[in-house]
Amino acid sequence: MASGEYRLWRENDRISEFQPTAPRARVIIAAMGPNGLETRGKVKPELFFPSFCRVLGERHIASVYVNNMSDLDRELMLCDEMPHILIDLVNEVYDDLDAYNIPDALTNKPTAVFNSRNVAKIIGDKKKANSHLSSTGIQMPPLASRESKRIFSNARVGSREKVIVYNSTKDMDGSRYNTEFVDTRIQYHDRKYYTVMRIMCVASRLMQIFVRARHETECNPSVHNADTPQDRELLDYLYDVLASPRVSECSMLAEKMESALGPGFYAHDVLVDNESGKLFLCETGYKFFDTSYWKRVGGFACDQEFQYNIVDQETYAKQSAAVFIDYCIQRNFLEDAPL
Repeated sequence: MASGEYRLWRENDRISEFQPTAPRARVIIAAMGPNGLETRGKVKPELFFPSFCRVLGERHIASVYVNNMSDLDRELMLCDEMPHILIDLVNEVYDDLDAYNIPDALTNKPTAVFNSRNVAKIIGDKKKANSHLSSTGIQMPPLASRESKRIFSNARVGSREKVIVYNSTKDMDGSRYNTEFVDTRIQYHDRKYYTVMRIMCVASRLMQIFVRARHETECNPSVHNADTPQDRELLDYLYDVLASPRVSECSMLAEKMESALGPGFYAHDVLVDNESGKLFLCETGYKFFDTSYWKRVGGFACDQEFQYNIVDQETYAKQSAAVFIDYCIQRNFLEDAPL
């Protein structure tokens, strides 16, 4: 057995004990190709899905992994008249999005697809995402124009790429993703930090809000988990300033994003302008659980309430499954059933 096939078998074995004897629906997890379970930061299947699928099983919903189109089609055929929901473990940046034409090339169509490859082609390119989301009424940083006084320049594709701040459009590289600069700096004691909020969502449902920060002296306004100081007091302060007053706005943004992109497991990154207080959606991507953030803050977040629902992966996966089922019922992908 090849290593990829062995791993697929092993992951199916992990969730085998949670399969109901009389399922009312089926969730198919598509980990396409021999390396489909290597999702490069989107999810660690061996940690997330056992807890997720346990909750599905308790609600009489079966689950299975597949890694090729033939097996996917076969699993969909076996569903017969039963609702069958597909979760694609696709990476919008690193995967070949044309390698598997899901769901168009399938003989049997799923009831619903979470993490669509067609959407992945949009959100994997920051400029395309800005254009698409702006057209749906979501507030994005405006694309740079001649009137722009300061410009934030990033690679159109990729994460943690080099960013540049220009003071004039005449200097900027037009092939990059160039937007008006949004100043997110917040002062804490005698220091200033660039900031960003991340909101984690299951489709339209807000699951988490947390803040990230980067010291101004690093001269880089692009903020990631690895840049965030492991300082509970600082993060509590930033959460109180940025996130706590805007929970309802973040919840509404989650709903708007689902309307624009469809069902998925998302991480939306949000800037708060430090002058106007306005929210700007700067990036979005597929993500089931932010493992690197939990590793960053778990040491001081695990024994008491921290930010908005920052919990360990097992707890989060169970919560996500319950929200996933509720969302699918609301969207008529599933029929309601007693617990």
